[in-house]
Amino acid sequence: MKSVILVHGAWHGPWCWDEVQQLLAEDGVSSVAVELPFTSFNDDVKEVEATIADVGSSSILVGHSYGGKVISKAAEGRNEVTDLIYLCAFLLREGEPFAGNDQEPHPSLIKLEIEDDLSCTVRSEAIVPAFYADVDSEIAERASSMLRSLPIGSFEPGKGEAWARIKSTYVVCTADAAIHPERQRQMASLADRTVEWECGHSPFFSDPKLVADLISSYTQ
Repeated sequence: MKSVILVHGAWHGPWCWDEVQQLLAEDGVSSVAVELPFTSFNDDVKEVEATIADVGSSSILVGHSYGGKVISKAAEGRNEVTDLIYLCAFLLREGEPFAGNDQEPHPSLIKLEIEDDLSCTVRSEAIVPAFYADVDSEIAERASSMLRSLPIGSFEPGKGEAWARIKSTYVVCTADAAIHPERQRQMASLADRTVEWECGHSPFFSDPKLVADLISSYTQ
């Protein structure tokens, strides 16, 4: 059975996968949730590369949001990685900006605060509307208190195209207010398979069983 490597998105941490990991364990699936250092994009990639090496055996990479950009680079040239799952994530061509190349904008409810050191956080009033609109209020409150800053430079254009060689699935979250569903569908066109779920940006909180069941289906 394949192992699963879970890569969180911007501002978050491995804690967002806790319930998914519990469900995977109940299915007999081994998983590791990476903690991205948020010191630079390259450092985030190195952390995932190190985890791939530590796991050793055949593995599935799951990237959420910004984590999609990370797995596209970290999985390059890694024969151990058999599948990539992009969970409402950035699936970018080399050099493609986060906003995409089309003329029509795809608005996001994320509002940033940028500090003097060029780190960024999400404005407090925007966190729940962008990330957790369909999440239990207690979970949303706890998650909001755990968010971290990261360098604004981490959002530079796409690097890495592991998805061009490794089998990939894109999960479009149709009620997502952080990454517009139409922008997700644009990115999903690069994947081998597309799934659509009627949920917001954080299905690991709103419906962790849905996430775990999808991941488990790739591990056999």
